Amino acid sequence: MLREAGIRFRVLRPYYHEKDVPGLRPAALVKRHALEKAKSAQPLVKNGTLLSADTIVYFKGGVIGKPRNIKEAVRILSKLQGRWHAVYTGVALLKLSAGQIIKKKLFSEKTGVFIKKMSPADIYSYFRKISPLDKAGAYAIQSRQSSIVEKLKGSFSNAVGLPIEELKRWVTPSFGPWFYLLIIYARLNYS
Repeated sequence: MLREAGIRFRVLRPYYHEKDVPGLRPAALVKRHALEKAKSAQPLVKNGTLLSADTIVYFKGGVIGKPRNIKEAVRILSKLQGRWHAVYTGVALLKLSAGQIIKKKLFSEKTGVFIKKMSPADIYSYFRKISPLDKAGAYAIQSRQSSIVEKLKGSFSNAVGLPIEELKRWVTPSFGPWFYLLIIYARLNYS
């Protein structure tokens, strides 16, 4: 998505463990995780801009994380099918000079997603096309060949995991022409 938007970046893989924070609203939670991811990479960058993001699926007052196994993935998608849920993404931008934060921007975006009605057979068939275990909510919105999303309210790119439209407003001149993008391999199971 960043390349398509004309944003140059280098990928970093810092160490960060997401933790559930009871009582935080979804927008605050994703901003907190995005900021902590960026801060965890601060020692790796002397001068430049760190960009990090965190995305969650939120349904009926709870965060739905990545399923631990296929049985849990079926349970999650069975709950979401035929209903609306929200996808929240928090973004942190930290501009560094001599290793110190000189500018910070945090924002979050919310997208409404309606998953079409699916039978158990439809769900298993879908899982033969995508791997649900590395996806919050057990589905891949970006999978155009086997889309199960019927309706969308808001930013598609946000639902994928990075609200490009909003991010492009901050790229230059505020934060410079390119970023260190943080790719975090953390798994937090909220459900």
